[in-house]
Amino acid sequence: MAEEKSIEEIKKERDEYLAGWQRARADFINYKKEEMERIRGLMEYAEAEFLLNILPILDNVERAEKNISDQARLPLGQGFLQIGQQIKNFLKSHGVEELKTEKEKFSPEFHEAVEEVEGTGLEQGTVTEVVEKGYMLHGKLLRPAKVKIIQ
Repeated sequence: MAEEKSIEEIKKERDEYLAGWQRARADFINYKKEEMERIRGLMEYAEAEFLLNILPILDNVERAEKNISDQARLPLGQGFLQIGQQIKNFLKSHGVEELKTEKEKFSPEFHEAVEEVEGTGLEQGTVTEVVEKGYMLHGKLLRPAKVKIIQ
C-alpha cells in the first residue's frame, strides 16, 4: 500500500512537472514571437527614418532638373539626370511611392498647406501647386506633400 501511494505521488509529481514544462515552453514560444515582432517594428522604423533622410536629396535633384537647360542636358547633365533616376528607383524598390496631389482636393491627412492662392477656375481647397512632394511607404504616410491650395 505504501508502494502504491508512492507510485501515485510520483505520477502526480510527473504530471505537475510536465504541465510546468509545457507552460514554460508555450511562454518561451510567445516571447520569441513578441520579440520578433518588436525587432520587425524597429527595423521598419529605422528603414523609414533612413528613407526619409534621402528625400531631401531627391527634392534637390528634382529642383536642379527643372533648371537644367537643353544644352546642359548633354553628357554632364545626362549623368546628373541618371543619378536622379537611380535615387527614384532605389526608393521605389524599398516601397516608397509618390503621392499624387496636383489638382486633388486638399486632405490634411496627406497634405500640408503652405500657402493659399486666389482661385482660377478650380474649386476651393483644391491643390494648385506642389511645393514639395509627399511620399507613402508600404501604404503609410512617410512625408506629407507641401502644397499651395485655392482659398
